[in-house]
Amino acid sequence: MTDLTRKRFAQLGQQLQLEQLTAVRKQAEGWRNGLTALTGLVAVVFVLKGPESVAGMTTAWRWTTAALLVLAFLLLLTGALAAVRAAHGQLGRGTWLTGDQLLSAVLDEVEDTQDVLTSARRRSVTGLIAVVAAIAVTWVVPAAADKEAKPAGPTVVVSTAAGTTCGELILSDREAVTLKARGQKALRRIPARDVRSLAPAASC
Repeated sequence: MTDLTRKRFAQLGQQLQLEQLTAVRKQAEGWRNGLTALTGLVAVVFVLKGPESVAGMTTAWRWTTAALLVLAFLLLLTGALAAVRAAHGQLGRGTWLTGDQLLSAVLDEVEDTQDVLTSARRRSVTGLIAVVAAIAVTWVVPAAADKEAKPAGPTVVVSTAAGTTCGELILSDREAVTLKARGQKALRRIPARDVRSLAPAASC
């Protein structure tokens, strides 16, 4: 390899080093745009769920959901700012006067930009996971809370010719009285024609 060829390849290498910053900045711009789209999609899903999502929750679950959303907001905000920093550089950078200073500054900026972009990706993914976790809580917890908080029916004593039956009143109409006796899973249906009296009771 001649000296002219070596010099030419050295110039190409330096050119590629300078072009690395442009390539990294383009990657950062693509990630920033993708992050904006994903964040908007998740936000739409959460807004469609509505404020009634947390209405049936206990205080602990409401605070848990709020904490997840605040954490997600902070992570997405810092991730978006880091992506902007990676895409457009840092404010207040000086002007390099010599070639060596310029090359050294560009290489340092490439490394810094890659680190900032990696941090932006991690923060953004973690923030999206926190948002999805908050949405999952709003989907799952209210159903369980409503089931646990379902009020029990009044306790009554039904008298018939065969005896008395005590239990939780489920339904009473013209056809029958339906009870749920304590310790029994199956409901008991007593025809209305057999009922002599129905009285409330403190307990069975």
